[in-house]
Amino acid sequence: MNLLRPFLCVLCVLFSVNGQTQTIDSPAVSSSSLQWSQDRHTIYSANLWHGSISQRAAAPEHSQLPPQQLSLGKDIRRIAINHQQQELMATDYLNNETIWVDLKSWSIKQRIPTGQRPFGVVYQASHDRYWVSIFEDHQLLAIQDGEIIHSISTLDTPRGLALLDDRLFVTHSMTGQLSIYDVSSLPEKPTTVISLAEIQHTDETVSQGLPRLLDDIAISPNGKEAWLPHVLWNFDHKFQFQSTVFPAVSVIELTPGHEKERIDHRKELFKTINIVSKNRTRIVSNPADAEFSASGKKVYISLSGSDDIIVFDRSRSGKSNKKRHRRKKHSGGAKASQIYRHTPEQNPRGLLIHGNTLWVQQAISHTLTTFDRGGDNAFDRLRLHDTTQHLLTPTNALSVPHIDSIDRGRALFHSANTDLNPAHPIAGDFWMSCNSCHLDGFNFTNQYLLEAYGQDKKKDARVGHTDLDNMISGDFITDYLNIIQKTQGGMGEDDRDGAVLISPQQAPDEIMDDMMDLHHFVTLPHNLPFVATWLRTDEKTPIHPKEFTNSAQCAECHQPIFDQWADSNHRLMGESNPYFMTLLEIAGKEEGESFKDWCLGCHMPNNVLSNTPISNNGHMFEKNGATLKTALANKQPDLDEGTGCLFCHRIMSLEDAGGNAAFTVNLSDRDHYVGEKETDSTLLQWFASRQINSKPGAHKASYIKPFYDDPTLCKSCHNEFAPGTGAMIVDTFGEWESSSYNNPSDPAQHKTCIDCHMHGDIAQIGNNIPGLSTQRGTAKQNVATHQFTGANHHLVGLRNKQQEAMSIQLLRSAATLEQHVGVQRDDSSALIVSVKNVGAGHSLPTGVADFRQFWLEVIMRDVDGNIVFSSGVADDEGNLPTDTRLFMKVMGDTMGQPVGLRFWRYSQLLSDTRIPANGSREERFSIPHSAQPITINTRLLYRIYPQWITRQVQVNQPDLPTPPIVELSSITSVLSLPATLK
Repeated sequence: MNLLRPFLCVLCVLFSVNGQTQTIDSPAVSSSSLQWSQDRHTIYSANLWHGSISQRAAAPEHSQLPPQQLSLGKDIRRIAINHQQQELMATDYLNNETIWVDLKSWSIKQRIPTGQRPFGVVYQASHDRYWVSIFEDHQLLAIQDGEIIHSISTLDTPRGLALLDDRLFVTHSMTGQLSIYDVSSLPEKPTTVISLAEIQHTDETVSQGLPRLLDDIAISPNGKEAWLPHVLWNFDHKFQFQSTVFPAVSVIELTPGHEKERIDHRKELFKTINIVSKNRTRIVSNPADAEFSASGKKVYISLSGSDDIIVFDRSRSGKSNKKRHRRKKHSGGAKASQIYRHTPEQNPRGLLIHGNTLWVQQAISHTLTTFDRGGDNAFDRLRLHDTTQHLLTPTNALSVPHIDSIDRGRALFHSANTDLNPAHPIAGDFWMSCNSCHLDGFNFTNQYLLEAYGQDKKKDARVGHTDLDNMISGDFITDYLNIIQKTQGGMGEDDRDGAVLISPQQAPDEIMDDMMDLHHFVTLPHNLPFVATWLRTDEKTPIHPKEFTNSAQCAECHQPIFDQWADSNHRLMGESNPYFMTLLEIAGKEEGESFKDWCLGCHMPNNVLSNTPISNNGHMFEKNGATLKTALANKQPDLDEGTGCLFCHRIMSLEDAGGNAAFTVNLSDRDHYVGEKETDSTLLQWFASRQINSKPGAHKASYIKPFYDDPTLCKSCHNEFAPGTGAMIVDTFGEWESSSYNNPSDPAQHKTCIDCHMHGDIAQIGNNIPGLSTQRGTAKQNVATHQFTGANHHLVGLRNKQQEAMSIQLLRSAATLEQHVGVQRDDSSALIVSVKNVGAGHSLPTGVADFRQFWLEVIMRDVDGNIVFSSGVADDEGNLPTDTRLFMKVMGDTMGQPVGLRFWRYSQLLSDTRIPANGSREERFSIPHSAQPITINTRLLYRIYPQWITRQVQVNQPDLPTPPIVELSSITSVLSLPATLK
């Protein structure tokens, strides 16, 4: 039968009845938001953020089928159908589950928990199983009979799926790759990976860049080609209109065992389509889905940004001519024959074709629009039918004029349709939408935006939007309008079609209303509910302060852990940290009060989640958690300044967006013991405690997640980027990730954050320290202690001298000093001092590397003890000379001046003299010849903050002691003639 298949396919394509070409169904299946019933009488739809699925009659003659809708969850992205069993599998993108639906009873059979953001789903009939892509967790799951029977770890961001002859095709949305698995049996065979071409051009307005936002896969009826809609990101220069994001469709040749990209067949959709509108080449944006006609002669692609359908004619495609000029190679033998502008409703996505009818899913209005294709001849044109079906029930059906504020904001976010508001368009010339970069809103894909940045940081360190008035805080509407104008060419920035240029500071009322709608979408719980910080919660906010269990209560069973944490900087890093409070006030004054949430999301997250104002009642000198114990004894809520037990141990999911507190906290969705919630009852609290001690399993399960030992958790707050501009201020995780300490294949070499910063004995880092984390608990081979030893020895030392000593010990283990004499170009002698980073798994310094002071102090004395040369010697006021050799990062503003305390305005890197992990740095000092022998004393010194910052902080906090200068290493040598060191 396999030998006959190609012959039969050809016969079916050629055989025609009554002038209509007859074909067999394509053997390929692809993940989609629209699916057919087996008889093609019914269309099933995934209703996206409405959280439901629907079934509708495909044509009026089938209208006896009652329309139905079934609510499933939060955000249903893709569906697949097992026709034999009359079952449907749906992916819930935000609920992290797939839902198994019985189509006969139109009811839910089972919910199947998955990893984060399940997206694509296809049914493999030959093995009666479903394949599901887990977008954020980088996995593929095989599901059979309601159970996950197999999982595959994949390349990053698997999204779209397609099956062809037991080959499973997977698009990797944010890395521009296509994986091909042989799934004829389990486990799967070795993978073929195709990395789509990354093309660069000297002219920034020519389509080019990194293939990104890959999604669904369309496979031709003969199984020879796959078409992949996507965009190209070109971020090697400043974001600007029509030069940073380009729409494209890549073409893959599918010869088994020889699959490859046909680069010369890529459809460059920007300024290369020979269709003119208003005397300009027509621009389209955001290709979403593709669908072949049954004969394969036509391909239809939905353009979800510009609200168009583009049609490619393959009937006259032939072999490509490799000698053609590059600008002529875009068509690859299939030319765009039509752009249908515009679909009746916004955001066209899913497509279905049967005969000469094309169905288009309009995502914003949740409707199905029907088109007449005309046929497969070159001159046949797409025409609109009068038929539009609502996918939601009549009481919930949405039409654009009546959708609520969030849906209006969502429509703006996804739109690049200039014609929707010609006077005040969201985008100029139909070019790009917010979704062209921020896929599905604001989520973990943000890290790929940061990684795609390709500019020289010394020229511009901003990855994202520039010209922001208030960092999208305070007067956020002004910043939204600045972004729309400078990035998308909207709001009159591109005025070629009569758009009116508006002033972002004085926008008309209707535009202010539009921006408020957009803001309501941006601040949805799964986006940026607090705008400046990426902190989220699954619960309704604000959370009542009483919901935050006082950490002193945990001390009943975890006394040593509590004691370590109570004096640590992880606890007292908000109101009790005067440096933080000084910067916080400046941030609020400069950018608006809401901008403080950027800082508070990590330093005082409980206040953000409970909407509790911060006070100036710090506990800088408090020892052993005294105020927490008092509050517990008085049954008063205490929000645990900093990050307390409940907060950290109820982080339910990480969203690796690059930093800025990108995780989700959920306090209440867990199993509670009887009486545990009754915090006002001593008796019930005692009873709950006894239950926890006797059966701790549920308690442990509530407070421990597998990712708690993953350095990505630490990255969530110890990496930091500026809101809006995306400038990477702190990249501690990236420094570690590129070091030799990140070596999971060699456990003896591999060290993560926990190994150094949560270790009970600095001298034994790398060795286990056995002990108990729970009184009367089981002994552990190694206990992760909770003093969080770090560089800020000074503040922790005000409360706990032992923890201060551990911090200084860790600092001193990080670097070594060497020095020798060398000869300079003028033949004079020079002292060469080498500082090696031998112990830190990141740069020295890291974190607030623009404030931390590591420097060399060099003093040369003659035989009589007189100083003949010095460098880096602090004066009596604690100030360092301007020529001190500091190891630090200096961040500049747009004018090239140091940003100082306003570090969030970082725009360009002025200098970076830090010492990377496993690296070293040499500094040269001239040696005076007039006095020999010379005794040279060199010290590596450290101070947590420059003296000028401490003085400014002491204005508001006069009881703050001045931080000392700490010697980390020293070396003394004697130079005598000839120039040698002893």
